[in-house]
Amino acid sequence: MSDTIGSLVDKLITADLKMWNNQEIYYEIRHMDFAEFKQRYLSEEKNQEDIFNCFKKVADLNVQRNNIIDEIDEKIIKIIKDGISGKDIDSQGYIQKKHKTY
Repeated sequence: MSDTIGSLVDKLITADLKMWNNQEIYYEIRHMDFAEFKQRYLSEEKNQEDIFNCFKKVADLNVQRNNIIDEIDEKIIKIIKDGISGKDIDSQGYIQKKHKTY
């Protein structure tokens, strides 16, 4: 079964939270001048690798986030088109009932 709007929104929130958590370093950098940045992140190879990995991870998460947003847009358009064409939206798998066991 394909993702529902709810499951896509859940994925989007997860990607957003991961981005948020990995951007902390950017807020630190935001308050530095270039000399401070060079001293902190470019003076040692380990620090250079750390900043590179941070940039890469956030860039990857941003691509993932944008792909999920596109999926949500496409899903909404499909639901609207199916609704306009008279299809029974409830039977199309757009809603996935949850079964909880306690």
